[in-house]
Amino acid sequence: MIYYHYWGKAQAKGQSVECHLLPYHNLDVAAVGWLLLSPDRPLTQRLAAQLSLEPEALRQLLVFWLGLHDIGKFSRTFQGLFQPISNLALVPPAAQYAYTERHDRLGDVVWEAKWLDWFEDGTLQWSISLTRAERKALRAAFSVISPPFFGHHGQPVSAGNIDIERFFCRDEHADDVEATRQFIADWANVVPPEWPIEQLFSEEWVYALQTLSWSIAGWATLSDWLGSNQDHFPYCQKRMPLADYWQIALHNAEKALEETGFNKVSEPLPYAGMADWFGKQSITPTPLQHAAETVALTDGPQLFILEDVTGSGKTEAACILTQRLLAAGHGDGLYFALPTMATSNAMYSRLGNLHRRFYTADSSPSFVLAHGARDLNDDFVAAVAATQPADLDYTASELSATSRCNQWLADSRKKALLAEVGVGTIDQALMAILPFRHQSLRLYGLARKVLVIDEVHAYDNYMQTLLSQLLAYHARQGGSAILLTATLPRAMSSTLMAAWQTGLGQPATKPQKDDFPLLTHVSEGQPLELPLGSRKEVSRSVEVAWLNEEEQAIEAMLEAVEAGECIAWVRNTVDDAIRAFEAIAARHPEPERCLLFHSRFAMVDRQRIESQVIERLGKDSTPEVRKGQVLVSTQVFQESLDCDVDVMVSDIAPIDLLIQRAGRLQRHQRGARCLPRLLVLAPPWAEDPDEHWLKRTLPGTQAVYRDTSLSWLTQRVLRRLEAIRMPEKARDLIEGVYGPVSDDIPDALQAARYEQKGMQRTAGSMANFNALNLEEGYVKSDQWQEEQEIGTRLMDEPTVNVVLLSLTDDNKLALWAGESRHAGMLSQVKLRQSQAAKLAALPSRYESQWLALQERYKALKYTQPWLPSDDATCDYDTQWGVRLVSKEQAP
Repeated sequence: MIYYHYWGKAQAKGQSVECHLLPYHNLDVAAVGWLLLSPDRPLTQRLAAQLSLEPEALRQLLVFWLGLHDIGKFSRTFQGLFQPISNLALVPPAAQYAYTERHDRLGDVVWEAKWLDWFEDGTLQWSISLTRAERKALRAAFSVISPPFFGHHGQPVSAGNIDIERFFCRDEHADDVEATRQFIADWANVVPPEWPIEQLFSEEWVYALQTLSWSIAGWATLSDWLGSNQDHFPYCQKRMPLADYWQIALHNAEKALEETGFNKVSEPLPYAGMADWFGKQSITPTPLQHAAETVALTDGPQLFILEDVTGSGKTEAACILTQRLLAAGHGDGLYFALPTMATSNAMYSRLGNLHRRFYTADSSPSFVLAHGARDLNDDFVAAVAATQPADLDYTASELSATSRCNQWLADSRKKALLAEVGVGTIDQALMAILPFRHQSLRLYGLARKVLVIDEVHAYDNYMQTLLSQLLAYHARQGGSAILLTATLPRAMSSTLMAAWQTGLGQPATKPQKDDFPLLTHVSEGQPLELPLGSRKEVSRSVEVAWLNEEEQAIEAMLEAVEAGECIAWVRNTVDDAIRAFEAIAARHPEPERCLLFHSRFAMVDRQRIESQVIERLGKDSTPEVRKGQVLVSTQVFQESLDCDVDVMVSDIAPIDLLIQRAGRLQRHQRGARCLPRLLVLAPPWAEDPDEHWLKRTLPGTQAVYRDTSLSWLTQRVLRRLEAIRMPEKARDLIEGVYGPVSDDIPDALQAARYEQKGMQRTAGSMANFNALNLEEGYVKSDQWQEEQEIGTRLMDEPTVNVVLLSLTDDNKLALWAGESRHAGMLSQVKLRQSQAAKLAALPSRYESQWLALQERYKALKYTQPWLPSDDATCDYDTQWGVRLVSKEQAP
């Protein structure tokens, strides 16, 4: 048969060359897909139900299509790329044919040109004749079915107006199109497609397939990745009928899935109480946790919104709901999404002691951390690299019962969401709805996940809009989600509920209850809003006092030191933090007890400072260590570290941020202490302020929080309530700033408010523009631009990764982190583009050495080198970080 003359994979081995015949490669991939789409798998059953097909019929249809994914390689232009030295009579290249189009697109070219002929001549095992109207309907159906398979390299392709004769040759040696047809005919005898004739002519069915085509594309891509691994599918040149090779391919696919952990879905356990998790006789659940244990689950996709104070056990409540959802068949795994890499790292370690309890003892769920700097997380590196443990000691460093699978999943962040249990930033999930290559793989990974999103209030309008679209699609494809928050405005809650209901095809409803804490359950029908009680231990009342000048704040810090207390000042800008630190350290009786913590440190120094902060102010810090400690920090302190102080000073900020900062006040039990105090540095109160009201006192703050009305409303509500009382006044605090208060805002602040509202609308519009229209299905569109840079976060200004360099004693260029592991990443600091532009360029005499470093450390690609010792203007110090001032001004 002619088609056996074509090769699919080739690799040089010494002086000889091995090749793998193209039909065999197509069957390798199809065999992987066949097993991944086993009828007993929940995702297969869900897809089949949504497409009104039996699971086995669905598998036959989709796997037949999967076997066609590389038919573009039958083009002589592709075949001419490489001719292995072999005794096989392989088809020779045609010199006049140039490989100017990728093989994935060429697959669509030959299909578009010939599918009707192949139906009519019986190649595709079609048993009825077609009218003109039926041909039109069938063309519409195939325009939805085919893209997930021909677009298996990460984005859809389209034949466009390419002439098939430019790429598929017919000469005395072979006929490319006929070879393609013969392969398809033989393949259809091995896995008959069982065409769902009635459904193919149904617009409703085609639309359902269209919305699910993203997950199908992800399945096809995963199958191709696994089926292309030579370790699992050795090259084969022996000719045999496809039916015979199909059995070999299935055998190899079983081994491949077993090696990579995809051979079976871990079996969830019914929830049996937190005592079963932690091995204690009795654990009294918090009111929120009790509600999570007892709220009735419904059929179909479900959304939970958990609103409660810090310390109420929201994470454990989310885990309770997750295990219950898994046990009830609402998912195969979970993805825990957090706002930052630091919070992701903390959750990874925390969940590492727990997630195995969700599954039976003989299950080995894969567990992966997903964010840009995960290679710096020691627990993750140990989990991926470790060999399989002999016993089940559930610690974060011994999570490698499926180490092979974890290593494969950890090879690329594109694969991370395929893990049964994943922890990472929200960005990794949002990339599933943006036109990134392989985004369909992310959607496929999320399809049967319980999606848990922590601190859901922390995202701006751009991310909120993307999140709403992700939630709508997650509901549409049958997933469930749990949202955690302590300070969610009602308007935001309403938007998230509406997104979920849109995904379910239901009319949107608004929250009805103002209670706090609150559990909201959204599924089919009327949402349930369940008011909750609160434990006395987590009820907090933090008195708020006001400071009007920086000098007052410095005096308050020194008074706390004199009283033997530990204190933190959270500033809104790095420059303000550096200046305050200088002033306090100069007057502190023991300046070594002062720490500065912000984002403009090289990662190696930031890690060191984080460790120092935890040692001095963390949960296990002793009274002697804590005495007189001073921390001057930016927002990084409130976002990640499990630390607390006796007294806090904070620059004025929107109310949700002040509540979060106040959560770092005396959060751990340490015996008798003074009442927690929050001292807020803000302009003098004015009922009718002018437009420069905030700028005169805190110009940096106004640059960060441009809507000055939020600061004014925050000051107003705190002056009225005189304290942050949680949970009693949570709604009053949040709605007093983010609720319907426009009529109360002074005229002079309205312009800034209108400007920010306009920017928020623009951000939302940009998110809608950037996001893929998932209802249109996995098809080629103008959004898929290779050169396009689309972010999961909208920034006022692009950022630059700057690499700090130093000189050795013999004047050689070296990384700031030296020769340590991951030195390329540890030597970097992220700066705004305008800040990076102030740094001196690397002198030309070091150019060759810099290129050598880039070659050695792949993490240095696309970074800006900076040698502080050769910069006459800016400076870097391990205590101060990056200083964008002249060295004469530096301390």
